[in-house]
Amino acid sequence: MLEIEKVKARLSQLNESEAKSLLLIIYGRLDIAINGTGGDETFKETVEDIFDMFNKIP
Repeated sequence: MLEIEKVKARLSQLNESEAKSLLLIIYGRLDIAINGTGGDETFKETVEDIFDMFNKIP
């Protein structure tokens, strides 16, 4: 199974509230990376961290 199919299957198990929370977290992380209002993390590190979040969804 392709990795994207595994992520798709995990995402489909989230309820609406969990999905909205995940989107809000992603938006917040990207906002910090783009606008530079947070730590010393680079944009690439932020994207990699967001990518890893998808692999941690049960």
